[in-house]
Amino acid sequence: MRPLIISAPFGNYVQPRSATATLGTFTALERPGRWWRTLSTVRYYRRIGAWVNRIGLRNPGIGWLAERVRAGKIDASDKIVSIHGFSEEEWLALLARVREVKPLAVELNMSCPNVGEIDWPEDLFARAMESRVRVIVKLPPVNWQEMAGQALRAGVRTFHCCNTLPVPAGGISGKPLKPVALQCIRDLIELGGTARLAIIGGGGITTTADIDEYAAVGASHVAIGTKTMNPRLLWTDKPIRALIGHAERRLADAKN
Repeated sequence: MRPLIISAPFGNYVQPRSATATLGTFTALERPGRWWRTLSTVRYYRRIGAWVNRIGLRNPGIGWLAERVRAGKIDASDKIVSIHGFSEEEWLALLARVREVKPLAVELNMSCPNVGEIDWPEDLFARAMESRVRVIVKLPPVNWQEMAGQALRAGVRTFHCCNTLPVPAGGISGKPLKPVALQCIRDLIELGGTARLAIIGGGGITTTADIDEYAAVGASHVAIGTKTMNPRLLWTDKPIRALIGHAERRLADAKN
């Protein structure tokens, strides 16, 4: 993985060659919704540097991705594929389809403030590790300790800290998320003990100084999301080139 990662769902559309894009988040079944209507749920609060959205995992389903990979229309071998299941059957079905897609890594998106309570089978992480694909567990910003402990015991060594904060209007990202994500990384490293972890830090990254803060607490990668909401990024990485270059110089990939 490149030091700088484009988070889902933005990685579906913004894919600079010097970064690793995350496709998804894919669910077992299609969750329909027009993209322009989805974007209409995004609100920016300038005073606190925060974004709030109710995107809610709108996507065409994992079958859509598998078909396009099989047809040669999408190459997932250099990309992360993010998945989310609403039941044990869906999680296992998603993992089976991921093996068909053969991505660079699979990200288990373990939370989304817009879709209600998160549940997962006790052996989810162990089953994911059997997929022969690098496994990333994307943690929620709160109440993540139990799932992280289960993932560590199953052998997972790559984590993404963390998803958006739940608020009545949806999920909040941007600057208010950064201190939460930084503390999540510190606590996760302590929980991991002697395990060598690769940690993707994400939340509120808009400058190279933000990357430095994540590096200082132990992140080996950084992820950006709403920072990519710039139409120019559809054909050039110039608007985020400084972030990409700084991440490459500042961060080192911790191996599983």
